[in-house]
Amino acid sequence: MDDTLLRRAALGWLLALSLTVPAYASARSDMKAGYDALRREDHDAAISFFTSAIGSGDLKRPNLALAYHYRGVEYLKSGRYDEAIADLDHAIQVEPVKLPTAYSDRGIAYRKKGDYAKAIADYSEAIRVWPDWHDWYFNRGLAYAADHQYTEAIADFGRALYYRPGLAIAHIARGDAYLALDRKSEALADYRRALSHHGSLLEQYPSLAAKMAALGAPIETD
Repeated sequence: MDDTLLRRAALGWLLALSLTVPAYASARSDMKAGYDALRREDHDAAISFFTSAIGSGDLKRPNLALAYHYRGVEYLKSGRYDEAIADLDHAIQVEPVKLPTAYSDRGIAYRKKGDYAKAIADYSEAIRVWPDWHDWYFNRGLAYAADHQYTEAIADFGRALYYRPGLAIAHIARGDAYLALDRKSEALADYRRALSHHGSLLEQYPSLAAKMAALGAPIETD
């Protein structure tokens, strides 16, 4: 449950920033074409355009950081985690303060590789830079849960819900963490809250029905 659609909103304003900063026309064109390919989920094309922009030598801060960041995101989506981490390292080195999304995306790559300590550290840095964005807490909660630190995960999912009330996937994730601690009534309450906000979740998370049935609360379906 990586919530990548929510992260895209944070990336949008970065593109707008890049287009206001002077750069040579070919590099700017590659940046825009790469972002267009990113939006239509054409990962190979996006990687190619961002690689061309980076290789041009024409990009300066913050455009260069953005190009590495965007290419890193495309590597991440393609499952090429080491390449994603390398690009996000570059982005952070160029703009360590202005790119909290780069820390979060690198955290996702580390989590996918099973390096939960580094993932948690990156999410924590994103939170330090931009403390009121729910996505950082949600993703750090996933890393804590994957590392069997369920109490910490529950706290982070709660913070995500504070900043984004009704976030169904956070209720499900927190419910799973409660269930791992055998806190069944709290798990069931979170599953019910998730369904109350989005009744169609059963199509996306079919295991939710089985979990609720096991907790003595079968879901009536047509």
